[in-house]
Amino acid sequence: MASQLTIPIVLGWDISDLRRCGSAMLEAARTLDFESVAAGKRHEQSASYFVGKAGNASRGRGHTDRNDAVITSDVIEAMAKDLNSFADQLHSKLGIIRETKKEVDGSMWDLYVTDEGTVKSRKSDWETFRQYMWYGGGTMVALKNLMITAYSNRISAALTWVQRIDAEGSELYIRNIEQLPRRVKEASVAVPLDPHLARILREYQTPASTKPPRLFPVGVIADLLSAAGHKMTPSFYTEEEISAMETLLRTQGIDAVAQAEELPKLARSAAEAYVEEAKYAKGSVNDGHGDAFRHIYWNALMTQKFGPEWAEQYATAHEKTGGNMPQREAMDLYNNELGRKIGELHPNADPNELKNKVIEAINRGDAVVIRTKDDNGVPVPTEQIQIARSNTPHIATGSPRAHGVPLPGVR
Repeated sequence: MASQLTIPIVLGWDISDLRRCGSAMLEAARTLDFESVAAGKRHEQSASYFVGKAGNASRGRGHTDRNDAVITSDVIEAMAKDLNSFADQLHSKLGIIRETKKEVDGSMWDLYVTDEGTVKSRKSDWETFRQYMWYGGGTMVALKNLMITAYSNRISAALTWVQRIDAEGSELYIRNIEQLPRRVKEASVAVPLDPHLARILREYQTPASTKPPRLFPVGVIADLLSAAGHKMTPSFYTEEEISAMETLLRTQGIDAVAQAEELPKLARSAAEAYVEEAKYAKGSVNDGHGDAFRHIYWNALMTQKFGPEWAEQYATAHEKTGGNMPQREAMDLYNNELGRKIGELHPNADPNELKNKVIEAINRGDAVVIRTKDDNGVPVPTEQIQIARSNTPHIATGSPRAHGVPLPGVR
């Protein structure tokens, strides 16, 4: 989430567009399935008049195309069903919030719901006691506070679910795209004309995790962190990220795990300072020069502290979320590798020296950014969004408003 969701925000949502989108996707999936199967049958029936090697090759290609189309239809249908499911659940949770807020507003206790979802009373307990003194003031105060707790818990549970879906639902939904056939993926992605960038786009891809994300740290690791004085809020990690953290725990101890968790924050802060000093747009921290700096510096720090092998394992595991846009994945994996090289070349550099090395690499064009605009800052069509060398004008970079079809994983 870009910012915390509040009650006014979520109650202002209109989820009817989600339902319409789901219906349109289901219809498209069924049409694709029907037409591809029908076309496949006609192709197979050509054996009587289209003979020889050319005919057999054509029917073989037609069979492959039909299978790819059927699989693509299944992927679209799965995405539509997930979208419809999220819409149904959102409708239910928003209904709970809406109805509970209505009960709160109409209660006898003069209650109200804050934007954050907690329930409060406009009257103090003493005022409530005095108002209901002749009906057992203490009992009425206790009843009011009991209702406040009940209402707050009901709204909080629903809002927490909505916040989680807002943060994680897109990833869960988009993971379906990973199931597209390899040829469909490759045909859906435009490749740069620059051979160097084309190689980066094709080769700097990693397969998505085959398991759903899990909360980390929890259980024993959370207890060890707490005992060592480290406070960490659990968040969703890929299975491979968790495995890397467990390896770090076994080899370097719990303090190394805590330190590894802090490095992304340090890298982001340094990237924000770099963007501000360079007078780049704040959005540059996402897919622009600031983002390149963040990934390079983060990996350089990890390499200095934990070695290049573990840094590569963890940084690559971080990119294994489903449905990652291929340009973004290539950019991050390539810049991660550049950062590890800088960290290996300068193992004893202090943070400022390391930052300067990162900036030098970016200015030389060694890193990769995503070009989403022309040199005048005018957005280009979606199909023209592509990776570019980091000496591209910063005004031409930015974060694409799309997920994109992922390329097959290589690393």
